[in-house]
Amino acid sequence: VTGEGGSAVSVVQAHESFRRCVGQSCAEFALDVLAHPTPGVYLPEQRYRSGVDRYRVLQQLTKTPGTLAFTGARRVLEAPPPTGLAEAIERSRDQQQGP
Repeated sequence: VTGEGGSAVSVVQAHESFRRCVGQSCAEFALDVLAHPTPGVYLPEQRYRSGVDRYRVLQQLTKTPGTLAFTGARRVLEAPPPTGLAEAIERSRDQQQGP
């Protein structure tokens, strides 16, 4: 996830079962979207840009049964946003609104 200051952060989770971890993570993201709705379409790095939102979802993700260990959000490098991100978001909004 790219943080507010432009630095990239990463969380690593060790789990007994990769399949269960991925499935549970998808479910946790879906539950978070339902519990904290925001109109529009967002990439995870947009939705969880705020430290408060990121903390909330990480608390759920790291409590999944079978989690052996995890490293908290760690700054890994300075990274610019993905190229063309703003244009992709604008196209998505235009398509949602329709002609």
